[in-house]
Amino acid sequence: MHNRYFAAGGIGAVLVALVAAAMWLLVPQPAKTEENAGPADAQAVLALRPDDIGMGDPNAPIKLIEYASSGCGHCAAFHIETVPRIKQDWVDKGLVYYVLRDFPLDGVAAAGSLLARCLPKERFYPFMDLLFRNQRVWHGPDVPDFRKALTDLAGQAGLSPEAVESCLKDQAALDRMQKERDLAVEILKVSSTPTSFVNGEIIEGAAAYSEFEAKFKALMPAQP
Repeated sequence: MHNRYFAAGGIGAVLVALVAAAMWLLVPQPAKTEENAGPADAQAVLALRPDDIGMGDPNAPIKLIEYASSGCGHCAAFHIETVPRIKQDWVDKGLVYYVLRDFPLDGVAAAGSLLARCLPKERFYPFMDLLFRNQRVWHGPDVPDFRKALTDLAGQAGLSPEAVESCLKDQAALDRMQKERDLAVEILKVSSTPTSFVNGEIIEGAAAYSEFEAKFKALMPAQP
């Protein structure tokens, strides 16, 4: 599957059944007026924000921000194969600060991201890992009941069925997710997932660890 940003009426119908107020999430929004305009440049969009959930030291010299969809196969491969190496070699050593931002490509992926954001921050990345590693269980045309599958996975992370329902109806969380996507599309020109930014420099696709390693080494401050 080619993970391009898209809008589809059928997907919108699925999301309406899942989260009543969220169909608009799947279609590009019109340009913002001056009154509600967000940050105007890439540097501002990529600046760390209070609602970002990061791994590592926020004062690290290198900032890695990834836009990903929880239902994206390439994102899953990247998180299973490459992110653990980046974490071990760079994040855990205080050299890179990593942030995952939501860029759902369809309504089911949006639901997965909503559930991840509903958890305490320390459970966010473990649950995203659970979603990526079990993607075939909850996301895709062969999944008989994605809602039940997501509820079961969320239960493993400590969310009750009632909490799942509440999370999926959180309009404020949906608004934040939509704003995040709008900014990524309009300002950063993100059109596929995963798309990463290393100190503002773009890396598109599920790039190999070696590409990130080379970029990190080039950006490291010179040793005295």
